[in-house]
Amino acid sequence: MPASDSVQRVRVYLSRDDQWEGGARYLALLDLLRRSGATGATALQGLAGFGPGQRSRPGTLDRPDQHQPVVIEWVDRVERVARLLPLLDDLIGDALVTVEDVPVYRALLRARGPFAVDNSVGAIMRSPAPSILADAPLSAALASLRADELAALPVIDAEGRLVGLITAQELAWRAGLRLPYRLLDRLAPAERDTMLAPLVGRVAQDVMSVEPRSVGVNSPIPQALVTMVEWGYEQVPVVDRAGHLAGLLGHDDVLRAAVEHAAEAEAGAVRDAEPPTSVRLVMQTATHQMVVGQTLSLALAQLLESPERPLLVVDAAGRLVGALELAGILDGLQGEERAALLAAIQRPQPTPAAALPGAGQSLEGFVTPDQPAIEPEATLLAAARRLLELRAERLAVVDPEGVLLGIIARGGLIRALMQQSD
Repeated sequence: MPASDSVQRVRVYLSRDDQWEGGARYLALLDLLRRSGATGATALQGLAGFGPGQRSRPGTLDRPDQHQPVVIEWVDRVERVARLLPLLDDLIGDALVTVEDVPVYRALLRARGPFAVDNSVGAIMRSPAPSILADAPLSAALASLRADELAALPVIDAEGRLVGLITAQELAWRAGLRLPYRLLDRLAPAERDTMLAPLVGRVAQDVMSVEPRSVGVNSPIPQALVTMVEWGYEQVPVVDRAGHLAGLLGHDDVLRAAVEHAAEAEAGAVRDAEPPTSVRLVMQTATHQMVVGQTLSLALAQLLESPERPLLVVDAAGRLVGALELAGILDGLQGEERAALLAAIQRPQPTPAAALPGAGQSLEGFVTPDQPAIEPEATLLAAARRLLELRAERLAVVDPEGVLLGIIARGGLIRALMQQSD
């Protein structure tokens, strides 16, 4: 460990019989330190001891183990101690706490990787976060999702506490709106009114998820990423210790933090011993694609399986030609064909290709060329920079001849960057 790193040791003096919410206080303290991102801590048991909080009880003789001392010893970087120590106040109570600088001969204190810096979620989150009251009209929630370009809209009560979350999933399951809400602006007023009819008279709490996952404002970034990856969240609410909404953490915030950390490391001439990971090693090779020459109806059947994702189009040699997107197809259809497509989008069950428009029509006229792409030997941070620049959700991975090899999406990129952070 570099000699320039400043390290402190924190000691908290407790008794083994100290309780916290039905359990041992020292165990609760260790658990809170672990969840808050402390590097490491140990509970040391003393043989005997006394202190100002230990008094003899009338009519009894103290046994040596009646107030057996326990010392929590926590060693960490100075900046992490300063950030986490105030979080322990309630648990520590009136216990004695000491903090001292310590010389270190050797240590690994989470110094590697793009998310290993001593930043909490609060340092990179979007704040203030867009939100809506639980009793607000559902139409207002939908307007916020569209205007703020959100994947998730936090729902709060009158005191600002997080009580729910609205995503495209809730809108589809509980409000019957299966059309991606980003496409509402592509509809004519009469079409939009038809789509939104099931939402009239309903409020946010009618459709929101009532057990929303969230992360703490002081949580370390890797811990928040675990929640996002495990639950498939593109955005996750951030709350303070009282459960009040403090911000919103999204894929773009995380990638931006990784890129900024890399820039700071380069400026300081800090290099990892291992070579950077390439896109080839983490890309998804099973892609959503179709070969030119197919009919529009077949393409639509595949596209409607994941309406938010573009369908990549390749030629007979596998070279990337472009992509099909639902928005572009909607813009190109008129009359009965357009109505048939909108009806198919709203159906809960898949529509066979034979019942979709474009059975005798080639898909080529709807292909959007010049799709964003990256080479397989590019680094993960180069992919992150390009995704942020283009405000894209995913990149096609192509070889020098333009052959489609796979894709790299924001979620997969974040999972790969997480593995590089110790």
